[in-house]
Amino acid sequence: MARADGKGEKTKKKISEKAKILFEQKGYAATSMEEIREFTQISKGSIYYHFKSKEELFLYTVEESSKEWQSKWEEQAAFVTTAKEKLYLLARYYASDMQNPLSQTVPEYLASENIEQLIREKLIHLIKPEYEIFHQIIEEGVQNQEFETNNTVEDLSFILYSTLTGMSITQFLGYEEERFYNLYVNAIDIFLHGISKD
Repeated sequence: MARADGKGEKTKKKISEKAKILFEQKGYAATSMEEIREFTQISKGSIYYHFKSKEELFLYTVEESSKEWQSKWEEQAAFVTTAKEKLYLLARYYASDMQNPLSQTVPEYLASENIEQLIREKLIHLIKPEYEIFHQIIEEGVQNQEFETNNTVEDLSFILYSTLTGMSITQFLGYEEERFYNLYVNAIDIFLHGISKD
């Protein structure tokens, strides 16, 4: 018998929200579907009705978190006008997100050796909206003649996105929080040095 859409979606969200807590606390690999079942108090059959595997549940949870991230970013970005201001704002916002325990589980998941191609493509699909924010800001700066460069917008976007994403490793080096945030701001300083007209 088919479930009512509203009730089914509510159950799916509840499973994801509870699973997120476990993924944040224990990481991806150490969290089992049985633990998720116990923590959610939802039957195994119901969990597997909504999610075929732990991977699918994890990626759905990351996707929901990503949507929330984008929504909050759009709210904050509305308060600044220039591309340069947006890059500095994005750096601090991104540094804040890198402190998010769920964000820290994504590299662990990516390091898994048995990621199926379909799942890998799904993860790329999840990451792309983040990358597009970088692309839009840099493209805006070039069009508004804030930035001057011989590089393509795509190359610059990839360099900056990779830099800020890769910098998340610094949080494990024992840097205090303010220094961690400042490193992201400094990364924008260094990035802009070669493309800013000022």
